[in-house]
Amino acid sequence: MTAEWRLAFRNLLRNKRRNVATGTAIALGFAALLAIGGYINRVEKYLRVYTIFGARTGHIIVYKKDGFENFYVKPKEYSLTPSDQQAIREVLQELPGIELHGGILQGQGLVGNGCRTFPFLAMGIDPLLDKQLRDHPMVSRWTQKFKDLQKGRGISEYGAEMGAVSIAEGLAHILHKNKVFDDFPAGHKPQLIADCTASDLFELTNGDANIQLAAGTWDGMMSALDGEIVSTFNTGVTETNSSAIVTSLQHLQKLYETENVSTYSIWLNDSASLKNTVAKLTAGLKKKNLNMDIYTWLVEDMSPYYSGTMSFLRTMVGFVTFILATVVVLSIFNAATMTVIERAQEIGMMRSLGYTKHQIRQMFIREITALSVLSLLAGAVVAAAGIEFINRLEISFSPPGVAGSIQLLLSPNIATVSVATVLIPLLAIGTTVVAIRSMVNKPITILLMGSNR
Repeated sequence: MTAEWRLAFRNLLRNKRRNVATGTAIALGFAALLAIGGYINRVEKYLRVYTIFGARTGHIIVYKKDGFENFYVKPKEYSLTPSDQQAIREVLQELPGIELHGGILQGQGLVGNGCRTFPFLAMGIDPLLDKQLRDHPMVSRWTQKFKDLQKGRGISEYGAEMGAVSIAEGLAHILHKNKVFDDFPAGHKPQLIADCTASDLFELTNGDANIQLAAGTWDGMMSALDGEIVSTFNTGVTETNSSAIVTSLQHLQKLYETENVSTYSIWLNDSASLKNTVAKLTAGLKKKNLNMDIYTWLVEDMSPYYSGTMSFLRTMVGFVTFILATVVVLSIFNAATMTVIERAQEIGMMRSLGYTKHQIRQMFIREITALSVLSLLAGAVVAAAGIEFINRLEISFSPPGVAGSIQLLLSPNIATVSVATVLIPLLAIGTTVVAIRSMVNKPITILLMGSNR
């Protein structure tokens, strides 16, 4: 350690109480930034994993040309045919970093329990792909609720001929279907309800796991299929928790009498390769003369819930960070101003001995830098202890728009720690420079006389 830094640390001991108060403000400000950053990182990861894996969006989504805007108007014309899907698979075989991929069919219609019908939003997906997504390590780490079904087993556990259906828990509730297929003995037959005004209607509708799906085919005809509820799940979003259905791609294609899919979703091993993979995929599809629209999950229309929520949270955090920074700046400014006033004669003596204004400013900068470093270390300890304590409490909360609750976990990442570590010392040094500027620039005679007090 050089003599200048030894002097800086020694000067800090001259006003212990003031420096302790200033250091406390810096430490708590740093700890608060880490905690807020940890909260934002937790929510961002939750929403990211929900969008990519829970909603089965994928990192990359391939549509027929203009399919995003027109699929629900003309699904037959703006869907991906079996030959389109095969061509996409052939291109993907030549691309590195592809983890999972598969066609997704989306549709809507009415679901009934034998007496009443309600609208549904259905997703048809390959059962094995559905299982792989639910068992994905990212899902296990950040959104365990999507991995763990509320009741029953996944659609991959049942034969294609059975018509296995997984429905959102809210939809199960309004259908009066609180039991799943495995709750009934083998060979149990669906019950026919003769009187839908019976006083025991709830028990009657809950007497089997059978539901009826009705929808218009893509050729304009009416179609209906039976399905067996094999599980219930929480979609994670209030808007869809009373209407969502997941079934096998084959079963939903049968309902709409088609072999096509709405989109083709692709999941990557490393999201950092997203841009490069899109470029290669685009080039590969052009070589096959396929006119497709390729989106990434980051496009707002592909992930409206993620985009809207994160935009709100970033605005909120920006405001809170500004308030914290203001409190830290005012604390440092007041302490630095009082310090330089008390040390005015010392500054005048140093000036008379030949010290330049720059050298004096550097002395105070070294002092606040030393104080900041010590405070950051203390703040890191406080933040680590506080974050660990909060995480161990297993507090649950319900963010806006989220169906049910999620655990409050604070999980700061490297970016959060880096920004806070750089921001706090810069604020401290900048504030100190402003506080001492006018004092250093005063005439030596005034400083030596101490008339500035």
